[in-house]
Amino acid sequence: MAEPEQKARKGVSQNQNRKRLLLIALLAIFLSPVIGAWLWTPDSFRNRGELIEPPRPLVSVPMVSPDGALVELKALLGKWTFVYFISGACESECLRTADALTRVRLSQGKNARRLRVLAIVLSPAQLSAASQLRLDMPETIVLGVSAEERQQLVSQFAHASGAPAEGESRIYLVDPLGNLMMSYPADTDPSDLRKDIGRLLRASRIG
Repeated sequence: MAEPEQKARKGVSQNQNRKRLLLIALLAIFLSPVIGAWLWTPDSFRNRGELIEPPRPLVSVPMVSPDGALVELKALLGKWTFVYFISGACESECLRTADALTRVRLSQGKNARRLRVLAIVLSPAQLSAASQLRLDMPETIVLGVSAEERQQLVSQFAHASGAPAEGESRIYLVDPLGNLMMSYPADTDPSDLRKDIGRLLRASRIG
């Protein structure tokens, strides 16, 4: 083969290699943010609450509504539900928690319909004392539990940070299938609740 022809072919090959390297470099530049986001999970994207691992299926317990009707816990399944317990009258701290959870629910826009707030009064005799809560936040479900059913109910919420029966005020998140998933201190920043539930609603097809 003539030397000029060899040089020509070598030049074509080198030119093709340069083009391939340039293409690879361009792909690396454009794909690196995607790959980086996939490989790296910053602290700001971690759950703010305490995960219940594994999620705990809740056993249905009969409760009573303010009008005296019996309501089974299982009847409330089908939506993501924030649950908190009221040991007596719903006073300032209780009302602040209810207001924060209501605002978190409304902040989810069209997904607000997939989320509910459930306040459980730990004595039916105290249901009337929660009347202000029902007036101020009518979409909050308020139910009472009898002394006979109370221990069975609250013991299901026991975890590393304590159960409501032990006097610790907390907010719990139950999924639409009736599994206890997360727990938060009652004074958790509402923005943390909003971020966690927002990601769950976007990622989940249930509820």
